[in-house]
Amino acid sequence: MDDTYRRRKPRRRTLTGWALACLIVTGLALALREQDWSATRSMLTPGALPLLLLSCVINVAALLCAMMSWRSILADLGHLLPRRTAAGIYFVGMSAKYAPGAIWVALTQARLARTVGVGTLVTVAVSLLNIPVVLLTGMVVGSLAAPLLFGAWSWLLLLPAAALAFVLARPSLVGRAAQAAARLLRRELTASGTGHRIRAAIGWQLACRLISGLHLWLLTLLMGAPIAESLVISIGAFALATGISSVVVVLPDGALIRETVLIGTLSQVLPIPEATAVAVASRAVCLFTDLLTGAVCAPAMASRLRRRETMTEHDRSAAF
Repeated sequence: MDDTYRRRKPRRRTLTGWALACLIVTGLALALREQDWSATRSMLTPGALPLLLLSCVINVAALLCAMMSWRSILADLGHLLPRRTAAGIYFVGMSAKYAPGAIWVALTQARLARTVGVGTLVTVAVSLLNIPVVLLTGMVVGSLAAPLLFGAWSWLLLLPAAALAFVLARPSLVGRAAQAAARLLRRELTASGTGHRIRAAIGWQLACRLISGLHLWLLTLLMGAPIAESLVISIGAFALATGISSVVVVLPDGALIRETVLIGTLSQVLPIPEATAVAVASRAVCLFTDLLTGAVCAPAMASRLRRRETMTEHDRSAAF
């Protein structure tokens, strides 16, 4: 009976992988169907192509910074992965963010990380620790656009800035918090970390926020926004929008929330129709670059999964 169960276990993992892939594809299809792409027609001209391509390149650079931030948090918990391996786990896993519910990203990354010896608890802990890093850095960089969006209430963004400063001053508290959460689940992390790499994670995430806003700026220029004013607003608006949407876990990749914040902020430098077109075009750029980075890394991760399952099956056969 035990032998039969062991033979069925790889099959169950394969079926689980296919089920998750179907869920991601369904989420992507819904995201594409529910978005009103007609607003971007005015941007689809031959003259706009160079800026659109440059916008995509910039966003890929921002995604690489986000991956390095995630890798730094993982390293602080005792697992320093090679950049290529970390990129494969991160980008393929992030493809699951288009499925409803944030849990799918953590589960996908956990399944992939097991192939390189990283436990599920550690990967889930990294995903949870990454949320406040994304939120706080988004709020801090988003303060560039806060006066236009919040007016007299802009001072509230000093609170996340103070929280971020506290984490930078006492980064070891992050590891202690992860250990405390693990004990509540009657588990133990292999390492709580010194906190030094948490500072690196925050630095990489701040770079991600600053760089990613540049892709939005290029899109605003296509619609005739003033160069200097739109630069500051674009960087702040995108950081604020992505920071807020990161905690809205019930919507795939913060759908609607991000666009609402972007339109409200960009309306300070563009008419509402043009601001809407920029917000939708930004979603298209992000969707394309997410799929591109995931597709580039997917073959290597699929090969790694197949090798691991083959080796596991071979070891079990040899044991009997």
